[in-house]
Amino acid sequence: SNRLNDELKKEKKADLAVKKLLFLGSGGSGKSTLFKQLRSLYGNQNGYGNKDRLQFKDHIYAQIVEQMRLCLDCIVIVKGEKDDDAVDDSVSEEHKEHFKDVELAELSDVGKEAAETVESAQTLQVTEEMADAIETLWKESAVKTIYDLRATMKIDDSSAYFWDEVKRISGNDYVPDDKDIILVRYRTTGVIEQKFEIKKNLFHVFDVGGQKSERKKWIHCFEMVTAVIFVASLSCYDEVMFEDEEKNSMVDSIELFEQICNNEWFSDTAMILFLNKKDLYADKLQSVPITVCPAFNGNFNGNAQDYDETTEHIKDVFEGCNQSSKQVFTHLTCAVDKNQVEKVFNDVQTVIINTSLASGGLIA
Repeated sequence: SNRLNDELKKEKKADLAVKKLLFLGSGGSGKSTLFKQLRSLYGNQNGYGNKDRLQFKDHIYAQIVEQMRLCLDCIVIVKGEKDDDAVDDSVSEEHKEHFKDVELAELSDVGKEAAETVESAQTLQVTEEMADAIETLWKESAVKTIYDLRATMKIDDSSAYFWDEVKRISGNDYVPDDKDIILVRYRTTGVIEQKFEIKKNLFHVFDVGGQKSERKKWIHCFEMVTAVIFVASLSCYDEVMFEDEEKNSMVDSIELFEQICNNEWFSDTAMILFLNKKDLYADKLQSVPITVCPAFNGNFNGNAQDYDETTEHIKDVFEGCNQSSKQVFTHLTCAVDKNQVEKVFNDVQTVIINTSLASGGLIA
């Protein structure tokens, strides 16, 4: 029995040596992108082998085809709103307002043919014919307009990249590269976990689905967590939620952070906040002031289109949710930028290691 005790002690010690990180945040905030970056930076065999890469192929095909179909649906809805004879019940009142001012060009004849190809395909396979059709549609001004309105149309930012690359992707010998893997967007369901060794420290990282329906599954991951990395998208301040078209995504993110930050499970857990998608945010800010977001309307007196002033304000709003005595460590991040992720992770590592030393009683 002594030997058994020794074994258990050894296991417990090994378990404590592994630092448990939890990525939390709303759907579409970039958690999974960060997770994929970590894997390509620190995973075994330096990230993704060919077999792993090929698993992303179907997700990429699906994004290319489904998102173009969504664009075509949006064109029909917007035109319907204009004619008011094809009112679609699935579209909220707020959206209908939004559509009224949208000027859409007609699809050209080749565009209509291409639309027929995309709509009628039996599979999501990006064949040569499908690639030609996507390429044709992506040149159509109506499709470009819908993409520009993607905040309310549920079109993903990275779809433009895949539509630009569709010829390469349709090749028979296509294997997704790092950039394809980082940018492909599909919703995480359940919990994905991975162990990484970063500078001789073992990290056990959990990525969980952020959609509302997924959140009840999180609680199982909450025990013995060294650090929570909460990911919020900066650029979602004018977007609506995937699951609730009435709710602003930034408002949801702030409410969720408040719940997580003050959760009793995390009273001794380091809280790290990644305000992500800073690149998309900087672009958007030039034409959309942050005051369009209900969370920043009325409490912000600065220049609503100044990057430094607005990010400082967003940071204050998030950090203001913290009612505990612990510090929130905030970073502005761009999950698709590998070098930046590596740099931020070096900073984060220091926080995580100090926290786990503190909880082990080694430092105050």
